[in-house]
Amino acid sequence: MADLDIYVDDKLLEEISKLAIEHYGDDSEASRGHVVETALEMRILWSRSVKGGPQETVEAVTKWEFSQSPVPKENDGIIRDWLFRR
Repeated sequence: MADLDIYVDDKLLEEISKLAIEHYGDDSEASRGHVVETALEMRILWSRSVKGGPQETVEAVTKWEFSQSPVPKENDGIIRDWLFRR
């Protein structure tokens, strides 16, 4: 594994330390290194999937099914307002 020297400002270092504590239990240099390594790996994998386009990424498919019983007229307005409230 290679060692990289990366400049990190104080605010970013603080956030990295918070993630290290949350995921690894401490904010040691090794734990912060794991956070940065994971972030880089995620970024590289994301870049590859975006570059590859939809051929490599399976799009989510949904199928909506409704029960056979219709909604009573008195509830129709309430449901519509709930679903499409502004």
